[in-house]
Amino acid sequence: MTAAWLLNALQLFLATSGALLMFLHLCKPPVVAVDAPASDVRRAYETDRRRVMLGVGLLAAAFLLQYAGIFI
Repeated sequence: MTAAWLLNALQLFLATSGALLMFLHLCKPPVVAVDAPASDVRRAYETDRRRVMLGVGLLAAAFLLQYAGIFI
């Protein structure tokens, strides 16, 4: 194993872990957004949250594929 290979594997692992943690954080909305008095505020928050969850989920999936590719 070369040092570059090891550093690349470590970087992919850390990036994947970070993306998965962000995704898990977005799965449960904060209480402030759920209890907002205006329905348009809640609707806008839910729309943005879904888009960010989709983006972070796709990012995590891409990192997992790259990480699996290192070991195959």
